[in-house]
Amino acid sequence: MPGTERTLLRLLCVLCFLLPPLGACGDRGREAPPVEQPAAPVLLGEAVARRVERTLEQVGSLTAGQEVTLRTEAEGRVVEIAFQEGRPVRRGDVLVRLDAAKVRADIAHLEAQLAELNARLENKLRTLERNRPLLERRLISRLQFDNLETEIAETRAQIDQARARLAREKVRLADTEIRAPFDGVTGVRTLSPGDYLKVGDPVVTVIDLDPLEISFQAPERFKPKFSLDQTVNLQVAPYPERIFTGRISFIAPRVDEATRTFQVKARVANDERLLNPGLFARVTVVTDVFENAVTVPWESVIQTEQETYIYTVEDGAARKVPVRLGRITPQWAQLLETDLTPGTAVILEGKFAARDGAPVAPNPPAAAPGSQR
Repeated sequence: MPGTERTLLRLLCVLCFLLPPLGACGDRGREAPPVEQPAAPVLLGEAVARRVERTLEQVGSLTAGQEVTLRTEAEGRVVEIAFQEGRPVRRGDVLVRLDAAKVRADIAHLEAQLAELNARLENKLRTLERNRPLLERRLISRLQFDNLETEIAETRAQIDQARARLAREKVRLADTEIRAPFDGVTGVRTLSPGDYLKVGDPVVTVIDLDPLEISFQAPERFKPKFSLDQTVNLQVAPYPERIFTGRISFIAPRVDEATRTFQVKARVANDERLLNPGLFARVTVVTDVFENAVTVPWESVIQTEQETYIYTVEDGAARKVPVRLGRITPQWAQLLETDLTPGTAVILEGKFAARDGAPVAPNPPAAAPGSQR
């Protein structure tokens, strides 16, 4: 089959002509040189050391340090109302007077009775002294002398009884004037002249507005963080931009087993009379102070469900650093138990494009934000 052989020979020649040389086939097997990864542009900030305060925020209500509803201890008709509702009063000021004419009459009668008894006693004492020599000379009987001494003792007893009744009437007279027990502000007026009051009827409420008291509950784990005279800060809705200051005056000696909290009270100065009992207040207490805490700009922090981290820059490359955060503000975040030092460069803009170990092209560091507490 010479024709077939010639055909195969021609095909082999064509294939040899079309196929590249063996050397070229070997070059095709080599890997292509790697393409250099471009540096990601980033904006840098830096870690800063600052004083950081860790705080506890709770809520509570303001109450008056002293508040009392005065009640009458005497019975009588109101003849004078000497206060204006909602106005300041001083301790000892008369607020309401009751009719005291009958009491004064009883006092006058007892004083006259006492004067008569004292005069009778003086006379009997003189008589006793005149009769003493007569008794010694047996000019009067012993019975007469003893009777005179008995009359003197009875007169003295009558004087003591009259004095006791007089003291009681003077107390009744004092009770016809209802006075302020301390400096404060009066409440609503509910009386009018001519009203008849019985013992125990309410007269007026007096409230001491300076200082006020704030009471709140704190979680049990913060018990070691509180101490007497410790400063607390308050904010109330009527003055949202203002911070009021108080000092802790009471720490409950036991923890509530149901809520696992303990009660704390603080006294709040109120000399401007801006605060009122019943106001809802947000209380802030400093529980820890870190004098040289390491902080980074808040915009450098990346948080996911699995981890929290930042990127630093070392030798022109991004380095992923897991972190644990302490206090956080809109400007910065505190790093806890970190090896980073102040001045370490951290990536702000471009952090999501950065990769651990990948090159970056940093812009000049941004100015570190001012210290914010």
